Amino acid sequence: MVVSHTGFACCQYCGAEYRLFTIYNKDMQGLCKAWKNRHERACKDKTPVQRRKWAAKYQGAGVVDSPIVVDLGHKGFEECE
Repeated sequence: MVVSHTGFACCQYCGAEYRLFTIYNKDMQGLCKAWKNRHERACKDKTPVQRRKWAAKYQGAGVVDSPIVVDLGHKGFEECE
């Protein structure tokens, strides 16, 4: 059995990235996949305003500060005109 010590997932709707790393023998990719499935179910029905409100707490946070990194320049956060 191969265990992935790092994990990465990216939301297709808002571009939020979720990254995990461990020094222990735990499957991080599995946790990232679970986060992505849960996040995308909620994210697909949100408006850009609701997504920005959710992302505000992660704005400016780097990979060292938070496992979730968002880019408010992503098209999922832009208002349609």
